[in-house]
Amino acid sequence: MDITDLHLKDYLQGFQETLKNQQAEYRVAILEAGSDAGEFERFINRQFRLRLQHYMLTSRARALETRLAITSRSTHFLLYQRDQLIAVLRATPAPFEWASLAQHHVSPTVALARHVEFSRLITHSQQHRPVSVNGLLATAAEWAIDRGYQGVTALCRSPQRQLYQRFGLTPIASQAMHIEQRARGDYWLLSAEWRQVLMALDQPVNMNAHQPEYRDVFNRQY
Repeated sequence: MDITDLHLKDYLQGFQETLKNQQAEYRVAILEAGSDAGEFERFINRQFRLRLQHYMLTSRARALETRLAITSRSTHFLLYQRDQLIAVLRATPAPFEWASLAQHHVSPTVALARHVEFSRLITHSQQHRPVSVNGLLATAAEWAIDRGYQGVTALCRSPQRQLYQRFGLTPIASQAMHIEQRARGDYWLLSAEWRQVLMALDQPVNMNAHQPEYRDVFNRQY
């Protein structure tokens, strides 16, 4: 582990400590690959239905996840407030889900193959404070560093792009992509190596929990 990773881990652990100290009722559970992810799946399925995002629940979408064995290969991060599950995040090694969804737009590079894909970053309500979401992202990023990944990649809608960019991820393509399997919605493909994440977190304004843009960043996901 080089000096960049060590320095970044200090920041990430700081976010996690802030979560514990300011909001003691919050905790993050990590379900390593191969664990029972039933609670995670039930949570995201319910959120997709509530948000009328039925294209995320089609047989075509399920077939892609099955073909890529995403659930069994992924580590799942669950954020609880007391005993209520309020947010989730999934981390998956290559082959990535986005590579199949966006294959007509861009293909993974050798460098990206050493990244981990963050996906399904979903919250129960936009009322939850951003510090809790930052803690969830920080936990997943530290986990990825400890396991030797060299960075993060993600496919997301424009509102989530704001959040990921504050975490150091930058767009790979100059324009949004229209994903056929996702109702031809606008999606952005992002990535960052750890040094880029460190540079972003070195600017506190980027992770300021009181910025108004956070109020509805999770309202229009996927």
